[in-house]
Amino acid sequence: MCLSCLRRRPLPRLFMTSIASINWLADMSNPTPDKGAVSDHFSRAARSYDEHAILQLAVGRSLVQRLPNTLPVPAALDLGCATAPFARAQQQALPEVHWQAVDLSRAMLAEASARGRLSAHYQPLCADAEQLPLAEASQGLVFSCFALQWCDPQAVLDEIARVLAPGGRLLLAVPLRGSLRELQQSWQAVNHRPHVNALPSLRDWQDAALKAGFADAQLQQQVMVEYYPSVKAIARRLKATGADHVSGASGLTGKNAWQAMVAEYESQRTDQGLPLTWNVLFVEAEKY
Repeated sequence: MCLSCLRRRPLPRLFMTSIASINWLADMSNPTPDKGAVSDHFSRAARSYDEHAILQLAVGRSLVQRLPNTLPVPAALDLGCATAPFARAQQQALPEVHWQAVDLSRAMLAEASARGRLSAHYQPLCADAEQLPLAEASQGLVFSCFALQWCDPQAVLDEIARVLAPGGRLLLAVPLRGSLRELQQSWQAVNHRPHVNALPSLRDWQDAALKAGFADAQLQQQVMVEYYPSVKAIARRLKATGADHVSGASGLTGKNAWQAMVAEYESQRTDQGLPLTWNVLFVEAEKY
């Protein structure tokens, strides 16, 4: 199947909103955070996730619009599905396909079930994206939205390539290095403790895609900016979405350091509010 078989839709335009969704927090020296801790934090936020994951939902809807018409194998994964908010749209687009909602957090999958998103044709699978308990060449599609930034790009793309059948598709959206730069810069002006994750770069994903066998992968970057009323609002959103884990950090942030960071961030305020920039990568690829 060629790339022209995809139902093309324009990528989402730059947009603004008054709330944030997720801050990808981790040790600056350790690009791959402790997955157990990550899972724990997301599990605690399962019930509040949908209400606050504004950016992820917008990006995910754009990926759904780019689903292929047919698959070489009638099986698909939503990898890092959280509460499976795209389940109905995915099944409407590909009604003959058996989906698996894959997430590292059992609580997220339980919330997906409680919201009526799981069924005999859309089943949960609690698993690590880098070590999927699935047979080789068993999947026709892997769909993933804002989940794989917690993974090593090479390890996860190798695993995706392993489970995809020939002609199988990858649709991926993931935040890149350069995301949340305002937050990072504000903290760096105060201290050098880890506060914002050093996300993989575009080059990291390009190299990984090539080595995994996705030679003709299409990679596009898009910058998106959200606006907040206050730094406190940012912190509330982070907790509500479970992304308040900081790998490698110890102890609490002191009041003086927090106030200094807030003052630094406030210097970037615009008429719309406090900006937070996201550098988002969109990937479309086929396994040959």
